[in-house]
Amino acid sequence: MQYEFPLKPSREYVCPPDAGPAWRAAYDAGFDMAELEDNLKLTPEERLEKNDIKLAEHFKREAFLNCLQRGWNLIRSRHAGKTHE
Repeated sequence: MQYEFPLKPSREYVCPPDAGPAWRAAYDAGFDMAELEDNLKLTPEERLEKNDIKLAEHFKREAFLNCLQRGWNLIRSRHAGKTHE
């Protein structure tokens, strides 16, 4: 079972009227352009640090969801074939 976390824009964003076709295509596809603009204001070192933090958060979520899945599998295996009386 794979759970996808919905992505929410980091803030309200309006695509600028002078945006190029690639920028507009990314915006139309649902990419968080506000986050991209914010990241472009960071130094490369700050971007790497931010990436490390986000990656660590991702791995924590994955570990938590794997733990839930193992617990659910255990519960199902212990109750397999049992009927409620």
